[in-house]
Amino acid sequence: MLDPCEIHRLFEVPENILGRGMEHVVAVLFDEGRVVKDYDTRLFNEDTGEVFYKPAELVFDYLTDHLLANHLFGDDIVLKGFYEEHGSLHVVITQPFIEGRHPSWDELVTLLEQQGLMHESPGTLQARFWVDAGEAGKLLATDVHEDNVIISRTKVAHPIDVHFTFGGRGPRLEALAKLKLL
Repeated sequence: MLDPCEIHRLFEVPENILGRGMEHVVAVLFDEGRVVKDYDTRLFNEDTGEVFYKPAELVFDYLTDHLLANHLFGDDIVLKGFYEEHGSLHVVITQPFIEGRHPSWDELVTLLEQQGLMHESPGTLQARFWVDAGEAGKLLATDVHEDNVIISRTKVAHPIDVHFTFGGRGPRLEALAKLKLL
């Protein structure tokens, strides 16, 4: 378990904050060349102010999505730990800071296809790509849109914050087992 005060200190320096998305608050750890992400297990309805808690299955999927990204994309996502605040679990991860830019949609598709991914629905803006996972077969990476891909100076597309879609818990566990990630 992490100390919430230590995590909050990381996010108190405005120039360290990279952004806030649907899942994370993100800050740069300049001295480490990494970013830290605070994942809140709550969902907020901005219209009503209601708070909903993500089921444990979604937290499991979130964590195993990172295992898959490390394995399939050569990422280096590290689980730092957890903390609880206001009755809500937070998951804290770090991953390398990738210097670069977000691509246009066409550039994203072209580069990812050159890197071996296959767009699920060519000619559409659906952010879903098939990834060859060897013994586990082809896996569907989702949420692969312009804000979740960084293009480095060497013109390599780095998917970040992507998810993987399975037809239920069994197929996810089977793929993780085949890849020896469980």
